[in-house]
Amino acid sequence: MLSLEPWLERLNAAELGVQASLAADIKAAQQVRANPSLSLVNGRDRVTHQERHPHTRHKVTTEVMVVTGVARYGSARFGNAADQLAAMRQPVLSQLIYWQPPSADLPIRWNGGQLLALTDSALFWVDVVSTDYWWADQSQETNP
Repeated sequence: MLSLEPWLERLNAAELGVQASLAADIKAAQQVRANPSLSLVNGRDRVTHQERHPHTRHKVTTEVMVVTGVARYGSARFGNAADQLAAMRQPVLSQLIYWQPPSADLPIRWNGGQLLALTDSALFWVDVVSTDYWWADQSQETNP
């Protein structure tokens, strides 16, 4: 299974101005104490089964959700708002897209992003990235 520890190390080594963290789920990623925030959340695993034979391999596409949280303040109407979200997302995505994690067989792809939540004090955006790896079922008997 894919570990997010190398992802976390890469983002934290990049000096993005915010410390990245792991979250158990989307709800936990939104319950941060300070903004800006950056959380990695395991997404779904899609499995493509290969032909059955003694050494079956499965192609696993793993999605990881990158949740960015920024404080809501200022107003574009009065000219004092800054696009803090774009300023955070661009370097994070630049660190991840086309990088190949140690346990993956293909580099990371960006699958898009969308607004996750808008609260009184914060805006949360989620970007979904994915990578692939091959998993072989070692528990199968190899005897005919």
